[in-house]
Amino acid sequence: MSVLDLGFPLWLLIAVLAVFAGLSYYALGGRVSAGLRVPLAIVLAPVCTVAAVAVAVVLSALLSPFYEAPTDPPAPQPTTQPVTTPETMPLETTASPPASPTASPSASPTASPSASATASP
Repeated sequence: MSVLDLGFPLWLLIAVLAVFAGLSYYALGGRVSAGLRVPLAIVLAPVCTVAAVAVAVVLSALLSPFYEAPTDPPAPQPTTQPVTTPETMPLETTASPPASPTASPSASPTASPSASATASP
């Protein structure tokens, strides 16, 4: 015996069919005779179930693009090259700036030996 796999439990299908049969039985209450109401409710229950599923599938297909992530790859961003600024080199001056008579003389850099040239015995 093969197993019928609908993608949902069989009890759910039976419950939905019973609800649609009850609704159609109630809706046909004053329109048809009592003898036709039960067979018509039994026939209309699966028809209404299929119609409801079809409407749900169509609505889902129409609304799904609004809820899905875009499948197109994002457009490549334009790459910007960093602006390279030319290195600023100090201007060479041929003349020294005029010294003011009140300015104190600046310390000139002098090399001071830090290591001894002779080795200790």
